[in-house]
Amino acid sequence: MIKERLDSYIDTSRDDMIKHILDIISYPSFTGDQIENERCLQHVLDLAEDMGFKTMTTSDRSVGIVEMGEGDECLGILVHVDVVGIGDADKWTHGPFNGVHREGFLWGRGTTDDKGAVIMSLFAMKAVMDSGVKLGKRVWLIIGTSEEGEWTDIETFKREYPVPDYGFSPDGEFPIFNVEKGYADVVLSFHEPRLHDIVDISGGDSPNTVPSKAQIHLANGDTHTSNGVSTHSSTPEEGDNAIISLCLKLMDELGYDFSFSRFVTSHLTNEGLPVDLYIDDGESFHEDEHVGFTTAAPTVVWFEDGKLKLNINIRHRYGTDDDSIFSAFERKSGEYGYSFEINNYLEPMKVDRDLPFLQIMKEVSETYDTDGSFMVAAGTSYAKSMERFVSWGPVFPHDPQTAHVEDERLAVETMVRATKLYAYFIYKITHQTEEVTM
Repeated sequence: MIKERLDSYIDTSRDDMIKHILDIISYPSFTGDQIENERCLQHVLDLAEDMGFKTMTTSDRSVGIVEMGEGDECLGILVHVDVVGIGDADKWTHGPFNGVHREGFLWGRGTTDDKGAVIMSLFAMKAVMDSGVKLGKRVWLIIGTSEEGEWTDIETFKREYPVPDYGFSPDGEFPIFNVEKGYADVVLSFHEPRLHDIVDISGGDSPNTVPSKAQIHLANGDTHTSNGVSTHSSTPEEGDNAIISLCLKLMDELGYDFSFSRFVTSHLTNEGLPVDLYIDDGESFHEDEHVGFTTAAPTVVWFEDGKLKLNINIRHRYGTDDDSIFSAFERKSGEYGYSFEINNYLEPMKVDRDLPFLQIMKEVSETYDTDGSFMVAAGTSYAKSMERFVSWGPVFPHDPQTAHVEDERLAVETMVRATKLYAYFIYKITHQTEEVTM
């Protein structure tokens, strides 16, 4: 049977997959570093060509495409090679770019978000290509380089190439996430009346990561450091935000009534739920459908041009828009003395779970004893950049959730199992001649 052939190919490719994931982990391809991202992307494209695939790029080389199959209809798989910052370097068991296989895990920045999925997707495609099955549709693996920042890469891709008919992004968790919250970075510039009391302040290195360290140097010579536990900013309740801890220390222990710390302690200490900001009604339902709560987390604090700046990462539920976010922060601007701007805004998304390709995805999940239900994703992925795309894997609910944190790692067992799901789904989609979009 075809399923057994695909599974066997992936089982025998285990060591090769490990090698190639560790290889691309070695590139410190931070978002915004064009040189390192282009080097990493080219590494992947060279590997794809060695595996027998056709490859293409956008004119600015910000996106690579790996193609197989033929036909008018196209399945897209959206991945990325850029990564977030490393957080606190002292909290890594192994160097973030050393690429270590140990204790059943692959360790390094990008193993789960999203370099592991790049290699897993390639090997899933290769398993299908080598199975001998005639493919009635095309498959495009679309590899971006700025998913963790502004999606200028995808904008370029959409100008230069047709958008696939449907697909998924293996850049999250299982089961199937057909609803994703929106994304916005709100940058507040505080006009602190007691700015002379602060020499420097720092905390966080990625707008979409809850920071594990924050520090302030005061004019009296004192330095105060707060440590916490980093986590993905879409799930702030799972971490311990060092910026919040520092603000609480300034207010409660040291008696400094700074505007920024008063704002943080008044509105952002309730495990990510913004207290009295009234971005929306605070409920998790919209039009009788569960879409999750809107959350807000301070993620970066710094000095710039004589102002104290604070980035607040917003994950807003479906039904809440940028006007609601703008109004919420405008209402508080006079009370706390800040100006603000909204950066990198992305709308929430919702995909009809009854679409045929999603029913195939559900069937494949259940074939591998994996939950095939549909859920709301707290995070954001490339899936919301194109119509009829969802987030699907590669991490299972029982796995350690390590995206955006120190000691990011991917279980080898998860790598193998998720790749099998992807291969069988690609087969089920591409061996059919009829359309599955509607």
